[in-house]
Amino acid sequence: MFFKIFRRRPSKSRGFTLIELLVSLLIASIFLLATGMIVVETMRLDREETGRTQVQAELTQAMEYIQQDLAEALYIYNDTERPSDPQQPPGDGIPDVIQRLYAPGWIRRPDDAIPVVAFWKLEPIPQGCYAGNPTLQDIRRGNATLLNQPPLGFPRDQNGRNADWDTLVSRRGIYTLVVYYLRRNYNNAGNPTGRTPWEGNARIDRFELLPFNTEGQNNCAGRSPFFRVDPDPFQEGFLAWPSQQALQRLQREGTPQERIADAGNQGPRLTTLVSNIFSSREGSPQVAPACPQGYAFGGGRPNGVTFPGLGDNQNDVGFHVCVRQSVGADRPQDVIINITATAMERANPGLFRRYIRNATSVDISEVSRYLLPMQTRVLARGVINRQLS
Repeated sequence: MFFKIFRRRPSKSRGFTLIELLVSLLIASIFLLATGMIVVETMRLDREETGRTQVQAELTQAMEYIQQDLAEALYIYNDTERPSDPQQPPGDGIPDVIQRLYAPGWIRRPDDAIPVVAFWKLEPIPQGCYAGNPTLQDIRRGNATLLNQPPLGFPRDQNGRNADWDTLVSRRGIYTLVVYYLRRNYNNAGNPTGRTPWEGNARIDRFELLPFNTEGQNNCAGRSPFFRVDPDPFQEGFLAWPSQQALQRLQREGTPQERIADAGNQGPRLTTLVSNIFSSREGSPQVAPACPQGYAFGGGRPNGVTFPGLGDNQNDVGFHVCVRQSVGADRPQDVIINITATAMERANPGLFRRYIRNATSVDISEVSRYLLPMQTRVLARGVINRQLS
């Protein structure tokens, strides 16, 4: 047998030329760049959408809280102070919360903040006023009994009478004063106004003044030095609080009511409800539109308070309310609440930092992309001595 041996002819191995390598690298770079841009854009869109969703959820929770709070109001400050001519209609253009509470110093006057709305509401009697230390559920179910006599330390008048205790028992509640503020987080130079900057360039703070000391909800004896005079809705009314007669009586007795503005940090504190609120910046004022006819702003910028773009008694679009004008608590009031949040810091931190440093360097259309406005109307359910129609 013959075997035929086949040999493969060695082939010439041929590599890539430099031009081919460069072309391949160019194509690969273009592909990677396009893919990277898609990934970066997807991540940016996802971050923006997530930021908007989170801020929208926080804004919704804050709005629901304010709604429930205002729904329990007995009287909401608006603008009913008459000018010098009594023949003119109520309203002198200055919100009553500024004339009656802020300027005299009966409420807090935080820096870089404007009072937006103030109102009175009826709160449950402290647990310490009941016999046997009942639970809150027992009180709500009506299974608790008030003490026969006020506890030691409960305030008495100069004749030793317990007028305040009798009022508390007959009323079955205590009047508290609630104030909401719009407070800036950054000044015009772009620096934080506090030690710990909040998100966004503004926030909403809540202030509550209780007739008893706030150290412990069970306290029934310690009368707050800032709240020695109860409002009388059936005589002077809430608008006249604190009445001059009552203040003069306390002065004679040697237990005057202290002004919160003079107490500094010793007075009742503010609680931040929500941040990421959009407020005025230098170069981009956001003045709130006028209220509908028959309504007045609940608050506004007091004289001397720093808030760019706002004149005296003007309101910022970030957080403002319109209250139906009413002199007393015998008529229902409804409130239009307006809040504009911003997701700019959470969705686009670079743009937010640039905006904070210099608001005029950012186009308003870029800012508007991240604004989340919300409006609602609330009917205050608390009405005193209302005549049936």
